[in-house]
Amino acid sequence: AGKDAKDAMATFRGVKMNGFQNRALNALFVENDDPEFQVNDRETYFSSCGDYFLYRSASTNTWGAAKTKRFKQVKEGLSNGVAHSPEGFEIWQTGSVMLSHAKKGWREWDAEDTKWVTRAGAGVESRGKVRRRPAAYDREERAVQTEPWQGITQATQTWDVAS
Repeated sequence: AGKDAKDAMATFRGVKMNGFQNRALNALFVENDDPEFQVNDRETYFSSCGDYFLYRSASTNTWGAAKTKRFKQVKEGLSNGVAHSPEGFEIWQTGSVMLSHAKKGWREWDAEDTKWVTRAGAGVESRGKVRRRPAAYDREERAVQTEPWQGITQATQTWDVAS
């Protein structure tokens, strides 16, 4: 029980994405800093349902989103994912560059039209610290502390672990 309580109190970095046509990308992504899950020597972030992840793309100088089932191909540079930030964007960057790129036209692959489409307003909605929500909590009980940070909401909130 001690380990579970410790895990519940541990905090991780989280990134909330929004504005994409693919609704599965409009989710909270939680950092996985395990070296086995690094891509291009950077941490990755996995959606709470586990279907998608965010990674740093060295070839495009962007942050990308890809299906988790394609993790190996992305890590090996053989897949480009389904969405990308503007070039030069850094998730944890602060200041005016962050503000101008956070939700400014991330590109998303449109499978129906088979082309990349810039989604106005798509991208990082908020970022901050998250921790696992103990299973005993009611599903409706949510986030905890939020405060504006450089125009982007930085939050400490909880998330459900997908079973």
